[in-house]
Amino acid sequence: MLVCRGYCKTKYKECLGEFSLKYNGQKRCGICDVYLKTQEIKCPCCKSVLHVRPRHSRAKRKYYESKNIQWI
Repeated sequence: MLVCRGYCKTKYKECLGEFSLKYNGQKRCGICDVYLKTQEIKCPCCKSVLHVRPRHSRAKRKYYESKNIQWI
């Protein structure tokens, strides 16, 4: 079971990004509920896979429109 250990807010504080819905070079950890500026695939705190794109349709539409990509 994946659980936030709190490392993301203490040990990896320099990696924390700003809260936004645009994923501007940031990746989101759904378990820790933080945005990270990292090149890693997994969260350094809980080891869950980081999201690089929005998961919900309304946010996806905004994301793809900002990138000028047609989303079906």
